[in-house]
Amino acid sequence: MLAAAVLAAASLGAPPAQGAAGSLHILPGHLLGSDYQPDKFYVQQGDGDWELTYTPGWQGDGFSDQVRGTLPNLRAANGVFDDESGRILDHDPDFTAQSNTDEFISNLDSYRQHGLLATDVNLQGGNAGFGGVQNPAFNSDGSLRPEWMDRAAQVIEAHAQRNMVVVLGFFYFQQDQVLEDDDAVRRAVTNATDWLIEHDYRNVIIEIANEYNDDDSYDHEIIHSDKGMAELIRLAQSRFDDADFRLAVSASRFGDGSWPDGAVADAADLALLHCNGLDAEDCADAAAEHQQEHDYPVVVNETNNTEGSYTDETLDEDEAALDRLTATGASWGFMLNQWNQYATCVYDDDCGSAGFDWTLGPDPGANGSGVELLRNFAHGVFDHLEEVVFQPGR
Repeated sequence: MLAAAVLAAASLGAPPAQGAAGSLHILPGHLLGSDYQPDKFYVQQGDGDWELTYTPGWQGDGFSDQVRGTLPNLRAANGVFDDESGRILDHDPDFTAQSNTDEFISNLDSYRQHGLLATDVNLQGGNAGFGGVQNPAFNSDGSLRPEWMDRAAQVIEAHAQRNMVVVLGFFYFQQDQVLEDDDAVRRAVTNATDWLIEHDYRNVIIEIANEYNDDDSYDHEIIHSDKGMAELIRLAQSRFDDADFRLAVSASRFGDGSWPDGAVADAADLALLHCNGLDAEDCADAAAEHQQEHDYPVVVNETNNTEGSYTDETLDEDEAALDRLTATGASWGFMLNQWNQYATCVYDDDCGSAGFDWTLGPDPGANGSGVELLRNFAHGVFDHLEEVVFQPGR
């Protein structure tokens, strides 16, 4: 089977085979029925059976029991980034939006071989480390920008070919002002969701907005209020009423590990946590608490355990975050701003950043300096992910 070849190859470290877009469908168990664990993720190939993620069989072999049903992910918000202001060229004179997306896609195989299942990409990008970015993705009336959607299609299809998942964000800080009013925001959600349906993209989880509750960073109250976000989540969900499939929908909040009570939690299909302000233990405790309170998956899709310090100690902290989150049954997510989100040296003038970077370094661990240190540090974290995902001696 094609999918078996993809994941088996990935588990052995070989380049995965290519498959058709839409070959993988992901949903949380509570959307599948009472026979499924509500707080775990299930995947399906074509019309096959729904199976927990990391189930031996067509997904591959050699997986550890502890990761079954989880969704380890990498924050890659700027995978389809562009900057119409041109300021990106001050930091990376060779930048083009297409070459950035191409480089991101070219590194998916290495991520997958280490056991990663998902990346988090946003149509409006992420913090690039400098001000004045213009990365709209939508026109003022909420219609879609073809250039952005073309790159998003490339990313989603590349993930599908590798039996990987995209957590696709629609809105990001200080980019929603391009939308003329709340109705344009609603049209943007409708259009982006309908685009996913029309293209039969089933290997996607929708994140309406990144840290939606930051009312200083979003112009539109419909995005930054609980009432408005609950409406947008339900709007996206409603677009699947007449579709042949559905996707899970949610949004993320501040980096304090919080998840709301009330309208947003009731509307969402999963919890998306950010733990930037928490250490590994506190993040795991927050995830465990939310696991107990809600019958759907808890996914941490943004952390920041280094704050610009890439040492053996901060590597240990990143590894501990993975271990402790996995032990709770929640899904771990990895973010290393200096490596693949910032295009500038935000913490350190010698960090080596000269544009977005997607490459794992050749000497895993807190080794080297500048850009090589960042790449090696990321590789060290991915090596630990591989130890967690796969059984010893696989």
